[in-house]
Amino acid sequence: MNIFPDIVVRTVRTLLLSATIAAATISSVHAETVRVAMLAPSALLWLHAIAEEEGFYASRDLQVEVLRAQSSPALLQAVSSNSVEAGISLGDLVIRAIDKGAPIVITGAVLEKTILRMVAVEGIDSPAGLAGKNVTAGAVTGGTANMMLYQLKQAGVDTSGVKMVAIPNSRDRIVALANGQVDGALLIAPFDALATREGMNLLADFTEPYLQTPLIINKNWAAEHPEAAADLTQAMQEAANWINDPANKGEAIRILTEFTKAEPEIAAASYEFIVEQQKAIGANFEMPEASLQNIENINAELEGRTPQQLRISDYYDSSYLAD
Repeated sequence: MNIFPDIVVRTVRTLLLSATIAAATISSVHAETVRVAMLAPSALLWLHAIAEEEGFYASRDLQVEVLRAQSSPALLQAVSSNSVEAGISLGDLVIRAIDKGAPIVITGAVLEKTILRMVAVEGIDSPAGLAGKNVTAGAVTGGTANMMLYQLKQAGVDTSGVKMVAIPNSRDRIVALANGQVDGALLIAPFDALATREGMNLLADFTEPYLQTPLIINKNWAAEHPEAAADLTQAMQEAANWINDPANKGEAIRILTEFTKAEPEIAAASYEFIVEQQKAIGANFEMPEASLQNIENINAELEGRTPQQLRISDYYDSSYLAD
């Protein structure tokens, strides 16, 4: 029985060890395969692309098998059910899943600040212009939808007249903007730069801590494979530290260009926003408490209730990170 029909398997090419490492270890060490659920290629997965390209997985004798999820809920279901061992998910969904008892835990912050940017069609040059309009941020409730509604509310927009339209990925949201289906959207890199190049307007960024995408692992699997769980986490930790080194800027842009099939100047604009301006990829892959708590704070404000103070240890285990 296929218990995870929403994910289509695509095996990542085997990472080869260098000749010197192979000579020393091939007879005694075998690479361990870890299945990791991810969405379609975008800057959300930049650290994974770096870890693969720069050999951070291979140096730990780790082979990552990527499974493409059709949606964020399907991705979370896959990790929760141990259909895959790990995933790069959305912070809001992770909180809700753990609160319901899902056996998953965050081991690091892929993006500790959001890289979603509010964009509108030509003729709308401020969030106030989206009052009473059709907009999209992915789903119609929770997570990214709440992020957009919160930003509009902070700008003084009466959100009761705003209609949320479900469009899962940023590539399709640009099309919806272009054909008039929606007037505003939240877009991730590099699609924000593509939109502005087409004459659309950048309206707002959310610059406070907000855990957009954490690395999550299945706790039951990790209990049986603690070294593999640590290796996966630490490979991405190394990628996070690598991308924050200005000396690697050119190589980082090249990797995103090839990974997303974007033009080099679009990938360069993504680097400038994500790494240099927003500083969305935090130091050492650690998850600041505020980045998780702000998700609850935003949800509570939109729901008209007092936010709960999250106990971070219920959601995050930093023990898999390297010292």
